[in-house]
Amino acid sequence: MRIAVLSDIHEGLNRKNTGADIMAILKNWITSHPPEVFVIGGDMTAGPEKSLNLLNQLQNACPDTRLLFVNGNHDVYSENSKAAHEILLQFPGNLGNGPVELNPDWVVIGDGGWYDYTFGVEGFTEEQFSKGKFNDFTWPDKSYAHWPKSDQAETTRYLEKLEGWLRDYQGKNIIMVTHVVPFSRFILKKNDPSWDFFNAMMGSARFGELALKYGVKKYIFGHIHTRYHEQHNGIDIVCNPLGYYPHEWNSATAEEEIFSTIKVLEI
Repeated sequence: MRIAVLSDIHEGLNRKNTGADIMAILKNWITSHPPEVFVIGGDMTAGPEKSLNLLNQLQNACPDTRLLFVNGNHDVYSENSKAAHEILLQFPGNLGNGPVELNPDWVVIGDGGWYDYTFGVEGFTEEQFSKGKFNDFTWPDKSYAHWPKSDQAETTRYLEKLEGWLRDYQGKNIIMVTHVVPFSRFILKKNDPSWDFFNAMMGSARFGELALKYGVKKYIFGHIHTRYHEQHNGIDIVCNPLGYYPHEWNSATAEEEIFSTIKVLEI
């Protein structure tokens, strides 16, 4: 079985900045390299209605490939992020609806996840992280994502939901998917407080702890816009973002970048 992986598509910004039809390019890749499953690891675009529309559009255009999705932080940008998450659950392939059994041996378990400052650098307080502001820059989630509870509480909610599913599928080969980062190994530290401060908003070590506890075989995530595919703690780790044009791309055109970036796993 071929499983394609891509996250952080940011369709709106990349379409605006390149002038390219990002969704048409994704469709062309899928139809020319048809995988059985395509995992989109969050940040399709900004806002739940737009993300849901794009997901449905792509699934309808590629009916022979099963699209699976977890929300990113941008997908839940809304005055009510809890309601935004529920809107996104209308997409049948949203993993927040429950585990997806690929075959008798393999199952995909995931949801978007959030962050609880466990990747925060020393020297700052929890209150400072919760405000998300360093010098003149405020982390965009603080302006555009509005959850009913604290970041830590929302992270715990995701964790409890995921652990219930992981417990149910112990003994299977599990592919775990979140948008946020599960291991500190993948957090980029620059020894520059204006950068390192915001690592607190990258994810939670508790997602990695869950993966280890339940013997996850593969872990797919995004959010950090840096590409990785390596073994870590016995888990096959895949972080495969498209990221922002132009400074995070390696190619001159959207088609070249998308076609060269999408990663295919085989199980």
